[in-house]
Amino acid sequence: MNRIFESVRTGWLGAKENLVPGLVIIFFAALLVAAYYLFDSVREALEGLQAISNAWGLVFPMLTSAIGAGIIPGLYLMLMGKSRHDIRGFLDLLFTSFVWSSNMIMVYYFYQFQDTFWGPSTTAGIVVSKMMLDQFVFTPFVNIHYFGIGFRLRDLNYDFNALGQTLRDDWIIKVAIPMLISCWLTWTPGTLVVYSLPLPLQIPLVVLIQFFFALEMAVISSRMQASSTHLATGD
Repeated sequence: MNRIFESVRTGWLGAKENLVPGLVIIFFAALLVAAYYLFDSVREALEGLQAISNAWGLVFPMLTSAIGAGIIPGLYLMLMGKSRHDIRGFLDLLFTSFVWSSNMIMVYYFYQFQDTFWGPSTTAGIVVSKMMLDQFVFTPFVNIHYFGIGFRLRDLNYDFNALGQTLRDDWIIKVAIPMLISCWLTWTPGTLVVYSLPLPLQIPLVVLIQFFFALEMAVISSRMQASSTHLATGD
């Protein structure tokens, strides 16, 4: 039980470090959604973005996610001295960008499924239903493990044997739970905001929130490395 509490604490501390800026960006995202419905000028501007998203298809979310959640946060962490800034550091940055970008393939089609399954309505009931399926089915059973495998492979120096050992060694407690706690704190309110927009505008808003979530994942990843021995002892 102590190990579970420590795992939850790791996730909470990672999220807490970026909690305020994360809540600020979600607040402004909510204001953007409100402005979309209240002001014609904002609606027209966002519909211009929607046209670009429609024209580019899957390339748009993959490219914007690679830049917004991979490259920009990675360069920020380098400048702040929180990650390496040598050749290995840039390799990690490119790989992290690939993880975020490739994840958007799943997200892109999952959002389309949500829109088909529940319908395109943005009423409160539909928005909450989409959030629940997203955060309590798709995320814990699919999405969080994809990120976990990608980030742990990076942190283990791309050693697949070490990754295999990690997957066999209390994966849920050591990796999945800390990431999931942080994810819920950011994306439970975040997805409520995102699903309040029409489908073509959801992905651009997701990428905006992803920037801060990427910073949280970087913090949690470093904490998981520091606490691995502690979790293994059960103290």
